[in-house]
Amino acid sequence: MAGDVHEVVRALGIQQRPLVLGHSYGGVVATAYASHFPARGVVNIDQTLDVTPLPARMARALRGEGYEDVMAAAFTQMYGQLDPAVAEDLHVRRKVRQDVLLGMWAPLLDLGPQDLTAFMTDLMPTRRPTPYLSLHGLPVPDDYPDWLRSRVPGALVESAPAVTHYPHLADPAWFMGRLIAFDEADLR
Repeated sequence: MAGDVHEVVRALGIQQRPLVLGHSYGGVVATAYASHFPARGVVNIDQTLDVTPLPARMARALRGEGYEDVMAAAFTQMYGQLDPAVAEDLHVRRKVRQDVLLGMWAPLLDLGPQDLTAFMTDLMPTRRPTPYLSLHGLPVPDDYPDWLRSRVPGALVESAPAVTHYPHLADPAWFMGRLIAFDEADLR
């Protein structure tokens, strides 16, 4: 997917290194982009990179006919402090295709702990140092900032003012202000 993003950047004729943003799984894609292509910086919105395989029970549920219910429940839990009207809009617009879900989440579904760790390590931009901002609306473990910095040197890990998987939608003014500050201070 990072290669696909790079092809779009090239097709648009963008000459400068892009600031790559990704929300949720898109944060993994943005991270992978910076690992394999020149990037001015990465903003990962509410996606930890310290992942573990999905439990077998959940993997079976996602592969079964009830996958839509499993995903709807998961998304509902992640709304948190998001405005109910915005959450409803997301719910109405969201269509989770099982084949796409299973393809994108294949590492979480199919790899064991060691292989998944190796897979994620390969995605981190350690070969080409890149400014990295990890913004979280949902709580992360206390040791996550140190864990991430040990893999992505200089990474910033910050909590959003609203507890939600969608901090950029919960407080767009705060989000844009933080992006501008990152661009002005951390990328210069």
